[in-house]
Amino acid sequence: MLNDLFINTLLLISFTFVGGHISREMSERMKNKFVSKVILGIAGGVLGILMMVYSIQVGTSTLLDLRSLSIMMISSVGGLVSTVITGIIVVIYRVGHFGINQSSMFAIVHVVLYIALFSTVNKMIKTPWKNWFAKLAIVILILDTTFLYLLKDVQNHYIIIFSFSLVVVFTGALEYFLLKYAERANELYKVYKADSTKDFLTGLNNTRQFDKLLNMSFERVIENNEKLSCLMVDIDHFKKVNDTYGHAVGDMVLKELAEILKKNCRAFDFVGRVGGEEFCVLLLDCPAARSFEIGTRIRNSVKEHNFPIGDNRFIHITVSVGTATYPENVENIEEIVKKADIGLYKAKQTGRDKVCDYEQCLELTTST
Repeated sequence: MLNDLFINTLLLISFTFVGGHISREMSERMKNKFVSKVILGIAGGVLGILMMVYSIQVGTSTLLDLRSLSIMMISSVGGLVSTVITGIIVVIYRVGHFGINQSSMFAIVHVVLYIALFSTVNKMIKTPWKNWFAKLAIVILILDTTFLYLLKDVQNHYIIIFSFSLVVVFTGALEYFLLKYAERANELYKVYKADSTKDFLTGLNNTRQFDKLLNMSFERVIENNEKLSCLMVDIDHFKKVNDTYGHAVGDMVLKELAEILKKNCRAFDFVGRVGGEEFCVLLLDCPAARSFEIGTRIRNSVKEHNFPIGDNRFIHITVSVGTATYPENVENIEEIVKKADIGLYKAKQTGRDKVCDYEQCLELTTST
């Protein structure tokens, strides 16, 4: 008996880890879609069938397996719709493969009770561990009550029921901790995945992610015959800020500048931190004249902004901006960042606090 129940346990563990691996790439919105719940219900039904394949027949037609835990697991993960689908598949296989008899009628009643009671528990008990073990208690109560009746004429039926109950309790408790482990692992995976694309200080795209977005932008621009502008933004005399006020204040300035950049760019533009105090902005479908306007708006916003440095004190900084636009002043799209960098260098060399491409500079002393 224990060998087949051990296989049932391994099946449950395998489905838990495979399902966890698949779901880690899914957003909560995708998980809540009806189609996703249907697929989850079908998967639960397949798990229940496999458990019945490795069930233990006691008496004339009574089957001992852990299919109840598969329904319970689907109820906790997928909710009512998934549970109903799993239950229907389990019932169809139980009756279709093993025939209609007293045990199969009880199996149908079990499924109906599980669906109703598990749904009630989900509504009434929100604490995860209390929810899970309340359902496990329901499973034990229903199974033990049923088997005490069905196996009353079987020799040593008390020992069989007791041993089976221990396996259900052990596997149910193990499954709870496996589900929590998979959930926590998925949460950490999503956090690490997000962190791998974001600059730790400013929350902007980091260099690695910005390179990916740059290549994606190249493909889009060429495919749609659009224009692409690039802004290189660098803080003027940033070393002086660090030397005068300390690196902690320097970090505050960088975070504040990141917010200014996001606020002054369009929602679909890409902003990244590509160096210590150097930022890059990709302006999608943006001509040269418009890129100068956005660069100037950024320059003026920074110049007018009060950068907090603690203790209700503020400082002012300026930025230099280099700009380049494909195909207006950049023939090779892959050189657009290099050309914008040349414009930035020109702005630095000609006095800073300017917006320049490699041909001309806008030197404004008032807001526009």
